[in-house]
Amino acid sequence: MRYLNFLLILCTIFLFITNSFSEEIDKEFNIKPEGNLDTVELALDNYKCIFSFAATGGTNENWRISLSSENGNAICFIGRPKPTSYLYFKEFSGQLINTKTGKSNIVPDVSDNSGSLPLGDQYIVTSDNKVVQSKNFAGNLALLVLSSE
Repeated sequence: MRYLNFLLILCTIFLFITNSFSEEIDKEFNIKPEGNLDTVELALDNYKCIFSFAATGGTNENWRISLSSENGNAICFIGRPKPTSYLYFKEFSGQLINTKTGKSNIVPDVSDNSGSLPLGDQYIVTSDNKVVQSKNFAGNLALLVLSSE
């Protein structure tokens, strides 16, 4: 019996510690192919993830943005969970900002329906660490991942 009580206390402490160091929030949003610039953002702890977009073609699609924070670092996922996206993005930008420092040092990963897109070819990182489409962007976007450095 003592062993079970000890194990229960140990599990409770572990869950408390795990939950206090790692947090995650997410939000579903709808992209309408009207060609208008729209923005969705999510904030957690000292981070804010911002995604701006203008899309055409196809029909409305449900997308999801999620932001997690652990040990002073953050990661933001923006994408369509399933199925494949059929929207044509005229433009997009993504930014992950540390609201405490005002800095935005990120490691981006951008994918279309076929896989990861090469940095510099389909998208670039601006001097203010914002991910935007390049002049060669083909308009296909399925997932944008922004990780803090």
